Order: sequence, then structure tokens, then C-alpha cells
Amino acid sequence: MNLKKTAVFCMALLCHLALIAQESYSLSGTVTSQGDNVPLAGVNVLIQGSATGVVTDFDGNYEIDVVEGDILEFSYLGFVSQQITVTDQESLNVSLAADSQLLDETVVIGYGTRKKSHLTGAVSSVVNEDLDQLPVARVDDALVGQISGVNIQATEGEAGSAPTIRIRGTGSLTGSSAPLIVVDGLVVDNDFLGSLDMSEVESFDVLKDAASAAIYGSRGGNGVILITTKQGKAGKTVFSYQGYTGFKEARQSDAYYFSVAETLAEELAVTGELSERSQYIQQIGIDRDYQDIIFDGGIIQNHSLSARGGTENTKFSISLGYLHDEGVLITDDYKRYNLRLKLDTKVSDEFRFGGNIAPSYTNRRRFDGSTHDILRQGPWLPVYHDENTIQYVDRNVYPDVQVGDYARQRHFDNYDLFGDGNLVDISDTSNQNPAAKVLERDENDYKFKVYGNFYADYEIMDDLNLRTTLSGDYQHTMRDRWQGVEASRNGASDASYDVENEKRIHMASETYLTYDKNIDKHEFDVVAGITFEKWDYEGSFAFGTGYTSDLIRTLSAATVASEIESWVYEERFQSYFARLNYAYDDKYLASFSYRRDGSSVFGADSKYGDFPALSLGWDIAEENFLQNVDFLSSFKFRVSYGFTGNKDLDTDSDIIDLYPSLPLLGPSSATIGGAVQPAFISLNIANPDLQWERSKEINPGLDFGFFKNRITGSLDYYKRTSDQLLLFNPISASTGFRNALVNIGEVENTGIEVELRTRNIANSNFSWNTTILASKNENELTDFADSNGQIGIVDDKRAAEWINLEGQPISSFYGWVVDRDIPRELRERPYFPIGAEAQDVYVKDLNGDGVIDDDDKTILGNPYPDLVWSVTNDFRIGNLDISFLFQGSHGAEVRNMGDQYIFNHFNSGADFDPAITPDQDFIREKIFTDDIIQDASYIALRNVNVGYNLPVTLTSKIGLTSMRIYAAGQNLKYWTADDYTGFNPESIDNTSPTTYGYQRAGSPIFKTISIGINADF
Repeated sequence: MNLKKTAVFCMALLCHLALIAQESYSLSGTVTSQGDNVPLAGVNVLIQGSATGVVTDFDGNYEIDVVEGDILEFSYLGFVSQQITVTDQESLNVSLAADSQLLDETVVIGYGTRKKSHLTGAVSSVVNEDLDQLPVARVDDALVGQISGVNIQATEGEAGSAPTIRIRGTGSLTGSSAPLIVVDGLVVDNDFLGSLDMSEVESFDVLKDAASAAIYGSRGGNGVILITTKQGKAGKTVFSYQGYTGFKEARQSDAYYFSVAETLAEELAVTGELSERSQYIQQIGIDRDYQDIIFDGGIIQNHSLSARGGTENTKFSISLGYLHDEGVLITDDYKRYNLRLKLDTKVSDEFRFGGNIAPSYTNRRRFDGSTHDILRQGPWLPVYHDENTIQYVDRNVYPDVQVGDYARQRHFDNYDLFGDGNLVDISDTSNQNPAAKVLERDENDYKFKVYGNFYADYEIMDDLNLRTTLSGDYQHTMRDRWQGVEASRNGASDASYDVENEKRIHMASETYLTYDKNIDKHEFDVVAGITFEKWDYEGSFAFGTGYTSDLIRTLSAATVASEIESWVYEERFQSYFARLNYAYDDKYLASFSYRRDGSSVFGADSKYGDFPALSLGWDIAEENFLQNVDFLSSFKFRVSYGFTGNKDLDTDSDIIDLYPSLPLLGPSSATIGGAVQPAFISLNIANPDLQWERSKEINPGLDFGFFKNRITGSLDYYKRTSDQLLLFNPISASTGFRNALVNIGEVENTGIEVELRTRNIANSNFSWNTTILASKNENELTDFADSNGQIGIVDDKRAAEWINLEGQPISSFYGWVVDRDIPRELRERPYFPIGAEAQDVYVKDLNGDGVIDDDDKTILGNPYPDLVWSVTNDFRIGNLDISFLFQGSHGAEVRNMGDQYIFNHFNSGADFDPAITPDQDFIREKIFTDDIIQDASYIALRNVNVGYNLPVTLTSKIGLTSMRIYAAGQNLKYWTADDYTGFNPESIDNTSPTTYGYQRAGSPIFKTISIGINADF
């Protein structure tokens, strides 16, 4: 809130210092193309340094409110922009010149940029025009529905949690399938995006195909997301404030919402009477679902203050940000403080340098619990005892329970309901109160990060530049977790405290030459360089028990300290890279790249990997025989083929992830002579031949533009084959291990991506643009070696199965097919517990042999969507703008184990009565069937934004250059499939690539309604 007060104070001060409020007036004119004098529709006319602007209509006309001294900027794709200062003109006609040398829609491609019209790979770009107005805590959350082929799932519902990002499917079985993230040239981890303020971001460029990502070699196998932050511009310093406040509300599950009144009414209607348990529950008089308690909603607020400006020789940008997200789960809370300073200086015509530094601090209190476990308790149970409920407590067992204490189900047992000595029990669990499980725990993450880079650029000769950069990031994370004396049914004996500290230092040095040369109709762009990187990790962990109260939460207060660990790791990386881009006459295009990577992760025999790529393009619209086809603006065929890799393992062991090729030892103990002695055990089987996972991909594509680019888009088909997969393959038990890490196996992803953008209406006072994105991906395991047909489980107690079978998607669900439900009347206690369902179901005898066994199991589905799409519409009516985005996903499924918890499958009272139930040989537990395989399809109204730019006549009088007020909504509507029972079909537990799609009800999706303001002064 201090930042908000500072911004308000600054604006008030400027208003006070304003000596004269200039009068505004309406300026109009026509924009035409130079040479043929054809009116240009859709030209952007913007008051420099502000958000105020209009676009020309079909006849090239515009009208805009200005004040004397304003600088108008006229910009249009394919033409040289013009800046004109307003004097006292009443009309202003402008003629824009076409410029073939203009970097039209320049796209960042890694170690350089390229005209979009010259791209030969699959690259998508998103400019941050209004993404910073979305009420999200992380920048990657704002990309949902913005890029075809990029699937972003809100797999966790906690504030500040990272979504799962997949570009063109899952391509690894043991390694990571997350894309590479590069911010201003420095490779960072996904966690870094939690410390980046969206108001600092200029643009996102996504390299989707192998030819585009091959410049990043062994790290580009899952695609690359390039993020460019904002920098200063020559001219007067522009101060900006951006802020919003939003209100968040969790999406609840109707299927999991239980009512005492409704259940008892159904029981009375069917049986004509209420059981003793039902009468007792009715007498207690409480009927409140725990979703209303645990999903308490919250407020999100964000405030950013920046200053950008400079001269032609030195430009600067400084920004300060604060975000507070209370989340939607009880105890959930996330705070972020960030600062960024960016400076670019031109010393001479040959030499320039610059850099930026960005420290940040985040404080995240976690939701230390699980929705599935908390919400399985009945709606009749209060959180705390009051004067009413205390009378039901069994004083023989719980003599010390008082008003205000947490209520537990066991407290209500042994109650003489009718005063006849017949005691009634109504508990179905001995667990602690659901709210206490969360409120009496305190888990926090504290992260301090510093990111920075420095560059120097020297022009050796015309068209030849040498650039060197030194970049790095430092991260210190402390995690602590307190479990209080009332967090568990076991009381103080389960109280504990643990602390973990991790430090990571990442340094990168890059030096490369660039050569840009135009000779007649030939354009050459060459880059070649070398890079060195290193990561150093260190950490420690300690766990303490033996606490008798919640008063002192330190390790020194523990009577027993155990599990004390510390570790030090390192990783080194070295690369050589080169790329040649070529264009002839803007219509014949080619690009070739090569990268050689070396990593300390892999064995001495395979430490280096080679990653070449080639792509070609032909813009047929530039051919002479099509010059008279007026409706055709561009029509570019392209095809790419390349190799990328993946070096990032995810084996649940950091030491194996970083040193998998070496023989590793871990601490242990052994009993010698009756005494326990320290010892070491082998952690793995060394494999000096271990090498990179490799992806090879072919991608033919088409980019098009019609009717002077009023309709533009692209169509891509890709086939990516990932082989040499890092896989734990079964080996002889005589080695002491069940498996060993080897390079074997192959996964194939094929798909289609479509992007379509239209300027439906373009008038000076009204415009309407539409964007349609769609992608379809199919995943297939084509080679799994000796592991073919591998059955995997997540939880030994709930051993539902996944199968990894050649010819099928990775992580296919496996089990029996449901035939029919067991009727309620066959259950032992049909109406108790409240909301309970039978844990069993009748299954089908698929092979018809009269016996239910493993031969009747089959593939039940997979967790990957068949189609992901989005539709965005943007309207501008004068100073009013409206936009909304619908986004959907279809075909994915989840294994929702939350049903077993929340529907109380564990409770023996919900079991079938063996005395009256027929065909019992055909009954199996639901968790082993497709009963809990649920359709994860959804359609969401992801974003709605309504904004208004205040007229210049008003903002100029209060000392502001521009001001925009807006209201925004996120997930205002969220439709799921009829058979989905959980809180969020996108939510997936973090298991492994071979058991993907596991969910236990999920963290809730949430809707947010916010109001905000953007002001420049």
C-alpha cells in the first residue's frame, strides 16, 4: 500500500506544480501511401508517451484530441513511421513511405532478431499491450490462450504457484518437458517467472519448432520462450503508474457439496423414517459444507511505478513493483517486491554498453493441506465447539474439551440420544478437525533473487559487430514448516518444525560476432559465438520434534533434532553456435544453424552433442506473376527440419539428476558387532555412455495475408520424434538394483496449429479485431525397449494403474471398465456417512471367459487434450475499449482419486451387504476402473477487459499525459464436463511423466474481478 500512496502523492504534486492547463482540440486528417497516394486503413495514430491513440478508417481518415506540443506517431506495418509535433494545425495529412529495409514486426529469435516476413520457422509473438492488466501473480499465467501450440494449465491453485507449460506435447519419460525460459538473453528457471512483474515485460517470442529452437541446442527440445523487458526511449522522461485491485473466488464442486437437509430428506422419502444416526445429526443442527470454510477467497492487488526516458546516447528504465495475492485457499498468501534498473549507453558510433539488474523478494505462505483430505469430513461437524455442541461431547473420553476448542467427530460418539442408555456413534474418522489441519500449520517459502546482465557491443567494421555479455542470477530460498500441537489427532507428539535453506548461483558468459550485409537483393545475417555457464548449489535441511506448545517455533526448542542434511552440487556447460539467415528479394528465404553443447551432466564418452537445423521459405506473393492479385498481401511457404535436445533429468534425486553418469554413494548406516556404524550405499549404476535426449522435427508451414493484411494467419504441421530418451530400464536384480538409467526409447508428437487474425472493422471511432488460435497434438510412445507394457502406480495404498505401451500415448490409464453401479439399497448403511458412495462397482468381463482378472483390463484413456483453442475479440469505440477471450480444451482425462476420499469410499458402512448382493465375483474397487477416469474438457471465459482512456482535455488539466481506467475479469465463466466432479480439471499432481494425469480433487480454479488504473505523467 505504501507504493500506492507514493504514486498518488507524486500525481498530486505534479498537479500542484502545473502552472497552465493547456486546452485541447480535435485534429483530423488523412494518411496515404507515398507514391500511389492510396488511403491506408488501420494506421496507428498515437500521442507519443501516452496510451491515447486512434486508427485510420477505410478511407485513411482519423480524428484525435491533442494539445499543442504533442508528438503524433504514425505507424503502419511495412511503412516507415513518422513523428510530427502538433503546433496549431487544424488538419494534418500524412504520407507514409514504404521501406523494404524496415524491420517490420521484428521478432526475437535468440542471439538476434529477424523480420517476421523473413521467418522460416514456427515462431509466435505476443506484445504486452494489455496483459499487465490481467489480475495474475505470474507472467506465464497471462499467456493462457495467447499462443497456438502452447498449453498452459493451472495445475496448482495456490497463490504464486507455477502453471504447467507444454509446447507441442510431452516428449520425455524421465526428463523435464518444460520449455526453456530466456529473459533478456539469460537462461532462467521457471521459478524465475514468479519474481517478474508483467508491467516490465515488452514482449514474448516463442520458438516452437526444432529449427527455431536449435540455436539453443540441448535445451531447446521442449521449445523456447524468449522474454524481452522494457527499456527506455529517447525523449522526455515518462513516469507511469499501473495498479489494480481484484477480488478472487474459488470455483466450488457441486458434486462434492453435501447437505445434511437434502440427504435426510431423501432418506425419509425412500425409507419412511430416519435412522438413529440421522436423527442425531439432525439434532446437532449444523449444515455447512467445508468448501465454504476452506475456500475463503481473497484479494489481489498490484502496484507498479516506473520512469523511462533518456537521450539518443543514453536510455534508462527503472521500475518498482509490489504485489499481494491472498489466494482463494485458507492461509494461502503471496507477496512480491521487485525492482529493475536498465541502462543502455552509446559511447561512440562504434561502441555501446549497458545492462540491467533486478532484485526481488517473495514471501509465500502455503496452503499446508490437501483439499481431498480436508473436505471428506461431514457437513454436520462444526469448526469449534460452542454452547450447543459442547453438550454432546463424551466426557468419559474427552473430559478437558471446552467451548472454543476444535471439534472432532470422535467427540460426538457414545451419545444417549433417547435417554434409554442406547449410545449412538456418528463418527466415521478419528482425524482432527479439517480446519485445524490447515490453521495449526504454518508453511512458508522466502525467496530472494537477483538477476542481472552486462553487455558491451563494438562495431569492428561496417556490418560486423562483436558483442560480449556477462549475466547471472542468485537465488536464496528458505522454507520452514511448523506443525502445531493441535494440527494432528496425536497432539503434541506430532508437533514438528523443519527448515530448509538453498542457495544457487548461476553465471553465464557469451561472446559472439554478428554480420549483417545487404548486397543488391541479397540479405545476409550471420551470428557465431561461444558461451560458458556454471551453476553452484548448496543447501541444508534440519527437522525437529518434541515440542510441547506452539510458543517457541525454533529448532533449538526441539528436544530431538533429526534428519540433518547438507549438500553441495555444481554443473558446468559450454557451447559453440552459429547461424546463417539469408533472403533474396524478400521472397526466397533460408536459415541454417548449428550448435555444439557440452555438459558436465553426461559421461566422458558422450559429453558433447551436436544440434543442426535447416529451414527454407518462399513468399510466392512477391513473385511478379502475382503482383496484380490485389487481395494477396503475403503467401509464404516454409519448411524446417532440425535437431534439439534435453539435458534436464527429473528422477526425484538432485544428485542423480546432476551426476547420472558417475558411480554415486549416499550416507547410510550398518550394524557391526551389535553397534550401529555410519556407512555408505551405492545410489546408482554408472553409465559413462549416457548422453542427451534428442528431438528431431519436421515442420512445413504457411503464413498468409489477404486484403492488405486485414486477414493474416499461419498454418503449421509438425512431427517431432524424441529419441535417446533417458529411461530407467529393468536390469538383473543381481546388480543390487532393479533398473539403470540408459538412453533408450522414443516418443512421437504430431500436430496441427492454426492462427487466424482479422481486422473486421477499422474506422477512426470504431474498430473490431478477432484472433482465433487452435492446436491439435497426438502423443505416441513408439519405442519403450524392455519396459514396453510397464505398469506404474502412484500410491501403494491406492494402486490404480497406468500403462506405458508402444503405439499408445505416454501414461495411458489402465484398468477395468465399469458395467453398472451397485444399487444403494444393497449398501449396509445407505445414508451414512453424509455424501458417502460405495467404494465398489460391477465391471465388464471383456474377454467373456466368466472370470474377472487382469485379462479384462484395458486402456481407459489418457491425460492429453486432443484440441486446445481460443477466440479473442477486441473492440474500440472512441476512447472505450472492450476485449474478451474464450479458451477451451477438449479430449483430456484425469484420474480423480479425490472421489475415493470425498465420497468416503473408505467407510465400511458404504460397502455392499455380502448377504444380499448378487454377482460379487464381478465387483471391483472403483479406483481400479474408469469410474474415476473423468473428462477434463472445459470452456472458459478466460479474460474480459473493459477500459476507458480519459480525454486529453481532462488529463492535461490535472498534469497527466494520459490515464486509463478499466475493469477486468478472469474465469468469469468456467464450464466443465458433466462427469467431472473435482474443483479444477486442469489440476494435475506432480508425479512422473509415466504416471501423469493423477488428481486428488485438485486445487480450485478461481475467478477474479478487478479494477485498475494506468497513468502516465
